[in-house]
This record gives sequence, structure tokens and C-alpha cells, in this order.
Amino acid sequence: MKKFALFLLLLSCSHIPWDKWSEDKPEEIELTSYQKFSKEDYNQHLQYFKTMYLTDKQREVIPLKKQTKEYLKSLVNNITQNNELFFTGQTESEFFMIRSRVPFHFSLPGRKFFFSSSLIEKYIKNETMLYCLLVYELIRSERYIYNKTVIIPTGTLSTSRILSLLRLDTSDKIEIHKWAFHILKRIGLDTDSYLSWLQIKNRNSLDFALQLGDVQTISREESLFKAFLIEEVKNISRAPVYKGSSRNFYRFLDELKG
Repeated sequence: MKKFALFLLLLSCSHIPWDKWSEDKPEEIELTSYQKFSKEDYNQHLQYFKTMYLTDKQREVIPLKKQTKEYLKSLVNNITQNNELFFTGQTESEFFMIRSRVPFHFSLPGRKFFFSSSLIEKYIKNETMLYCLLVYELIRSERYIYNKTVIIPTGTLSTSRILSLLRLDTSDKIEIHKWAFHILKRIGLDTDSYLSWLQIKNRNSLDFALQLGDVQTISREESLFKAFLIEEVKNISRAPVYKGSSRNFYRFLDELKG
């Protein structure tokens, strides 16, 4: 009897017009109504990393004197004013010195530069080396060379987390190194110092492990940049060599020690 009743139910359902079902189906979502992240949207997202990173109460930000800030800004201005076709932004530079025993550096859009105290004290031995560091981060900040990784704000960002989010492929870093070479040449600095900067990282790769992620990549960076330099030396005359560091550079170092 139950089987017969089930049969009658299925038979009655078979006479329901299927177009009636289709009328009740919800309309498909129009994905074209949603806008993708624009370049400006993503850059604003990256700039918020500054607030998230500096919010951590355990992170000690070393207050820099006005004279030191002006000195660092003057170095950036020297780079940009001698390379006006490359650097077209007008944003005021900001510098943040983080007290840490781990050497690291990074930048965010809008010329926001972050350095650790140990990086400056242990590895930046002259003003030209400081230029090398600044020009690399200035190129990234000015040209928005960052991987597109959207993260959910949680209030703070650790150093290891922010460095991992900002890492680049070796091929991208080599392109930045090539630009840096030509930019330094235009302001009359010893371009060999840029290779020296990469070699310092390579020789001390374990110290820079947090910055690099994979410590093996720096060896490839150095090798590829050397190959680039060999070709450049064949085609162009050597740039003037920068002679020594300014008094302001040594005042900068003394401020960190104090």
C-alpha cells in the first residue's frame, strides 16, 4: 500500500510544469557590479601597515631629533632632485628607527622608511652605504613595488610578519638594483658600494635571515648583479667616486649610540 501511495505522489509531481520551477529560481549574482581593488585602494591598504606596525606597545621606536630627520630628508631630496624623471612624487619622507638586535629595513608607499638600530650601527659604515639603503627603499615606495596581499587588520603587525608580506622575488629585486645603480651614478656616488652592500648581506646572511626569508637568495642576487655590472663597465665610463662621509652622518650614528 505504501509503495502504491509513493507511486501516485511521483506521478502527480511529474505533471508540474518545470517552467514554474524556473520562475522561482533566484537571479544569478551580477559579479560585474563588484569593483576590483584599484592601485590606489591597495596602496592605501599598505600605508595602514604603518599604524598597525607601530601600535605594538612592546616595539620601541627611537625618537629622532629634528636635525636627524632633516639630514635623512636631505639625502632623499638629493636622490630625487637629480633623478626628477624617475621620482615624480611630492610626498614628505618619514623615518622610523626601531630598536632591535635584528638588522632589517623596509618601506611603505608614501616614502615611509623603517630601519632597525642594529642595521645602522653594525652595517652602515659610511654615508654612501646609507644612500644605497635609501635608494632601494625609495624606488620601492615611489614605484609601488609590493606584492598584492590583502590582510585583515588585527591591530598590530610583528616585524617578521611585515617583512614576509613585503618580500620580493629575486628577479624583481634585480630590476630594482639596476635602477639603483643608474640613480646613484647620476648623483655622483661610488656605484661599487651598491655591490658592497649586497655582499655585506651575503656574508652575514644568517643575521639578515628575517629580512631575506630564504638566505640562499642573496647569493643569487649578488651573482646576477655582478653580471649586470660587468656589462655596464664595458659600455659606460666610471662615475665619480664619493669622497668620505659628512659630519651629519656621524652625528646620526652618535644619536643612535646615545
